[in-house]
Amino acid sequence: MLINRIPFNAVQKGIYQLVSQGQSVPVYDSLPTGTETMPYIWLGEFHGTPVDRNKTHTMHAISQQLDVWSAQQGKKEINGIMDDIAYLVSRYELVLDGYRQVGAANIPLYQAVCETYADQTSAYHGIVMLEYLIEQID
Repeated sequence: MLINRIPFNAVQKGIYQLVSQGQSVPVYDSLPTGTETMPYIWLGEFHGTPVDRNKTHTMHAISQQLDVWSAQQGKKEINGIMDDIAYLVSRYELVLDGYRQVGAANIPLYQAVCETYADQTSAYHGIVMLEYLIEQID
């Protein structure tokens, strides 16, 4: 029987490479410290579940939230960054070590909201949720 592994590192590496190489906005996979210069993208919430397992293969349903931050006054910048992300994940498959992407990426959620802080500053926070079906191949 195939040994199950959790594909988080391989998938996050693939998403990081695809998004960071596909446009000029910095991408971070570590927790933001608040010192990052906007705009930037953060690889946020990440979860998955095995969806099919037998003697020959294991499949994983993976969801990755991308948090996009912009300090611009309007939504044009944040909307443009989210549109770039949608184009990249729709056009290109992830390069994965030990796994392969099955089918196209799905984007079940995208949104942009304005967040206002106590010091009277504000920023736009965009969220793009990505869903992938990943097959373990080794």
